[in-house]
Amino acid sequence: MKKYTMLLFTLVVMIATVITQISEYKTLPKPEFREPFLDIESTKFGQIKNIVWLDNFVLSENAVLVLATNQKNNIDYSSLSYLDIANGETKLLAEFPSHQFLDDIILFDNRLSQNNGIITAFNEGVVKTTLNRDDNHILFSEQEFLPIEGFEEASSMDFKGDLYYSKPNDHLLYVKHFVQPSFFYFMNDNEAVKEMTYLRKPYQIVNANILDRKLTYTSLTANGIDLYAMDFDGTPVANFNKPIIKNIIKTQGIKDSFGLLGMNLIKDSSGSSVEQSLNIFMARRYKANYDKILVLDTIPFNTDPLGSAPALDSTTFNDGYSVVYTSYDESHKGKLTICNYQQEPKVILEDENLFGPVSIDRKSILDPTDPLANGDIKNPYILYFTLENDKARVKICDQNGKLVKDITNIIMN
Repeated sequence: MKKYTMLLFTLVVMIATVITQISEYKTLPKPEFREPFLDIESTKFGQIKNIVWLDNFVLSENAVLVLATNQKNNIDYSSLSYLDIANGETKLLAEFPSHQFLDDIILFDNRLSQNNGIITAFNEGVVKTTLNRDDNHILFSEQEFLPIEGFEEASSMDFKGDLYYSKPNDHLLYVKHFVQPSFFYFMNDNEAVKEMTYLRKPYQIVNANILDRKLTYTSLTANGIDLYAMDFDGTPVANFNKPIIKNIIKTQGIKDSFGLLGMNLIKDSSGSSVEQSLNIFMARRYKANYDKILVLDTIPFNTDPLGSAPALDSTTFNDGYSVVYTSYDESHKGKLTICNYQQEPKVILEDENLFGPVSIDRKSILDPTDPLANGDIKNPYILYFTLENDKARVKICDQNGKLVKDITNIIMN
């Protein structure tokens, strides 16, 4: 009898502990800062939520992708459009009901797959859009809608052949597997596991690294946001599932998705909140002990004119890389800095009107006579945003900060 009493007592304690942990997680304070964002009104596209370079593994052209929302019959619809920055060619690629939380997400599928595509979210799942040109160089697109039950509540995601996502105030990490051919592994229908959940208390999904089969995610703690990693089978990378990096402000996958970069807060031992600083960090490949995380630079932790945290992005080419990031002083005047492989960080642009996200990719020389970008892809170009007379402008510069093109007019009209 005593044995059963102890067993019952242990079970009650375990249940109470789980309930307490879930309750504590739900009551943890959310970050007071906002991630870089766009909310630009355009007569051509609608309410623009995101603009990024078109990934060269999807289609190697000097083009950007524009994700915007418009209302139809009192329902928000998202539109994904292609825009050639050389000749202004514009094409609507896909249109779908907007997701309530993920209407600004543009991702790119697994680079090791045979059919790389553009990933966006709609109200009931994800949309995969592929691009090609026919023999007459006419651009055409194809869409695949992948509905996922319960996805309307998702608040963060990554997609690399399979879907990884989280929900607000939820302690589960969700994985949706899609059976598809791949040249680096084979799986039959009997082996496929359609859906999995892991008790990880994720705040945001960061990056699914299919090469090392590692998933990174952040979680809220009493002291801030920490970064964690697990194998694709759910096994924590660090002993006792300890955080890899603490006090995260912003983190994301690098361009090839085989690593990550981000910003984390440097805690002042005095506890002062004055003049806080951020480390810019990057990991090209994952290690069990994470001894290869590089600290590239340190910047002040101030926000842009709209109250958002600094932004960053990267491009990779074999061993080389370029990481670009914004920083701001206490008056919200901005700088644009680039850090290349085996080089010191260099401020390339000092513009007090900088705001929002940045996007960098390697493109051929932006020559209007070569709109299809058939030249060598060597040079990184940076897409950035400024506020001038309370109006947003969209610009492109090279890695030295030289203005290459102002594409505001072809974006807005």
